[in-house]
Amino acid sequence: MGDFSLIKFEGKALVKLLDVVSKAIGKIYEPRAIRNVADAKAYEITTLEKAKIDVTIYRQEIEQDTLDRIEERIIHRELRKQRNMDNVVKNAIKQLKDVSYVSDSPVDEDWVVRFFNIVEDVSDEQMQLLWGKILAGEVKSPNSFSIHTLELMKNLEKAEAELFTKAANYIIFENGINGRPFIFRGNNSELLNKNGFMFDERLKLIDLGLIQPGEIYFYFDPNPEDMNVFFVSGKYIINSFIKVNSPQYAIPVLGLTQIGTELIKLLTMVSVDGYIKDFYIYLQGKGMDVKYAYIKNVSENRIEHTEPWMRF
Repeated sequence: MGDFSLIKFEGKALVKLLDVVSKAIGKIYEPRAIRNVADAKAYEITTLEKAKIDVTIYRQEIEQDTLDRIEERIIHRELRKQRNMDNVVKNAIKQLKDVSYVSDSPVDEDWVVRFFNIVEDVSDEQMQLLWGKILAGEVKSPNSFSIHTLELMKNLEKAEAELFTKAANYIIFENGINGRPFIFRGNNSELLNKNGFMFDERLKLIDLGLIQPGEIYFYFDPNPEDMNVFFVSGKYIINSFIKVNSPQYAIPVLGLTQIGTELIKLLTMVSVDGYIKDFYIYLQGKGMDVKYAYIKNVSENRIEHTEPWMRF
């Protein structure tokens, strides 16, 4: 087990996190809640005593060895659940330790209870990391993740989560990281296929409720003045200059569902170079003046990128 004693619980974000966790568990969640060996033994003794009380009524009818097995099973189950919750909280701490802003709005208590009822049974390290990001995101900005999202995540298998992580590499955000996310599909399915995102993978994500079914277009209506539209994907930022009174543009895309849009915030995107180049060429073919740069740093309201702008 890890040890919270090495972590300074300072700052608004971490204080709020500890308050949220305490309400869920029903006790003060101390910084050393991920226990060292001595603490774990004390917890085991406490759990053992509770187990004995729970089965006292049956003591006369049950063989002692059977009782011992019941006690051992209860202890093992409760320690596993506690370890799972602790690991998720530890991951949330990593996400929040350098956060400068956190909302004053409280996290809904029903949401918190549902969250911990789920994560107590999550043992996979990669899934614990995702759940830790969800907890951190909700503490930072309540209502970022709906109950529906928690329920979908609860039933998401590891392979399905890995598939959605792959799909994140094809996400493009309109007008910066806080804009609408979409997957550029081109004029036919071959564009995504040739760039490694296969048709059956997309169907699976539609079945899971992460990608919207059907053909969708993002429209840019005729504009009364010159304007720049920025697209962000992984390491790339694309600057598309649209002249005044240009015709309506329609970009064929795959849209994300609300749940998909919430979950995409958790993932790190690795750019697919050929895919981005195809998107760039598509915009260029529509008559836009297109340039790109590499992203150097992203803050909440600003993107720093390389200079000068470049062309493929």
